Amino acid sequence: MSVTELNNFYLVGIKGVAMTSMVQLLKDLGKHVRGCDLKEEFVTQEILDKLKIKIDFGFENEIPKETDCVIYTAAHNGKFNPMVEQAIKKNIPTYSHAQAQADLFNQKKGIAVCGVGGKSTVSAMISWIFEKTNNDASYAVGVGDIIGLNKTAKWTDSSKYFIVEADEYVTDPSAPKREEEITPRFSFLNPNITVCTNLKFDHPDVYKDFEHTKEVFFKFFNQIDQDGSLIINYEDLVFKPHTSANNIITFGKNQKADFSYNFNPNNQEVGQTLADIIYKNNSYQLKLKVPGEYNVQNAIAAISACVVSGIKIEDAITAIKDFASTQRRFENKGTKNGVIYFDDYAHHPNEIKSAIAALNTWYKDQRKIIVFQPHTYSRTKQLLHEFIHSFKNAKEVYLLDIFASAREEYDSTISSDDIVKGINQIYNEITIKNLKNIDSLKEFLLSNTKSGDVVLTLGAGDIYKVHDKIK
Repeated sequence: MSVTELNNFYLVGIKGVAMTSMVQLLKDLGKHVRGCDLKEEFVTQEILDKLKIKIDFGFENEIPKETDCVIYTAAHNGKFNPMVEQAIKKNIPTYSHAQAQADLFNQKKGIAVCGVGGKSTVSAMISWIFEKTNNDASYAVGVGDIIGLNKTAKWTDSSKYFIVEADEYVTDPSAPKREEEITPRFSFLNPNITVCTNLKFDHPDVYKDFEHTKEVFFKFFNQIDQDGSLIINYEDLVFKPHTSANNIITFGKNQKADFSYNFNPNNQEVGQTLADIIYKNNSYQLKLKVPGEYNVQNAIAAISACVVSGIKIEDAITAIKDFASTQRRFENKGTKNGVIYFDDYAHHPNEIKSAIAALNTWYKDQRKIIVFQPHTYSRTKQLLHEFIHSFKNAKEVYLLDIFASAREEYDSTISSDDIVKGINQIYNEITIKNLKNIDSLKEFLLSNTKSGDVVLTLGAGDIYKVHDKIK
């Protein structure tokens, strides 16, 4: 049964970014939506409040009697959550978020954005371009907000395309412990266009190694319509990806890419990023409000998808110049006592490296303070060497303790102190210290910064909350 045939939805873990996008899709479809989650405030609170969604606290409540569909997230034990188990006992149709989203996505020509790093930004950029060029599209992006759109998802019956952030994480993180086969969240999607920002190893709690990761991605590439397109980073052609799509389109710095670019890190200024795009032997100037070469790559990936879907490259470039990012993606958190604050979701070594490089292109001479909160014990342990080296272009780094995801147990064999130790052994010129928690970080920043300093907080946990404490 399609979710479009049902009317009264109950979302378990409703405050999550992907689930809040689902709320918006369902509301646009004219459905009644309610849900449950933890009491603490999430980055999605403003959108949920605006939509006047009733939220029950905790996961031990009685499901409202009018409910005819339950949608759940991989967080909070997924299908083993008490509320989900209750729904199953009552024979109420239940869907994982991935299944519910795919049910809608597969009704249209789908544009799926995958990759380890950049998929949220690229899917938001594509959605932005469609909106600003008056090309009707449905979309769903897993962020707290798309600045300037003030929503993260939209459904219209008339739209031809549906743009989604296609997540490689799994519907049930506990499956490997039971020696059961994993189900990647994007495996339910049948795209017409797939954009892959990059191929990297991540999620060591569910993927064995990089070979396993590539295997999962390549399987997804084989779900593209035969008449569709795979848009992929030129550097990743070395892995020889295979796909069911007739068209493979590349983007990247290499001049052999279909959409290539020139970027000079020394030719950048605060508030503006400049590059040149080369497409079909023509050169176009790209202007962005977001920093760094990695955002140039994100923009070109997004523009590539828009061109393939029929939007003129000139129109896409004009539209994207006003894109002001999304919540928690190099988000400007304002200035306090002359100190400039930014916040970013970066939690993979490659993302950290890119964010620091971006900061350095905008603020070449100022004192720059980088604060990182590692996310999950398994990722920190598996990628420890990469994490240590990801800070090589920083001068002053502070850590918080590892943010313990609800999806894994405490591991005493790894801590943020291991990153501190590794940096101290290799990079003598970097000041590094573990401040442990958000309250200590707040006190440090208020007591040890001066006007003109720049602070960048990084991590997929709750480090962003320090900015409200500083205000």
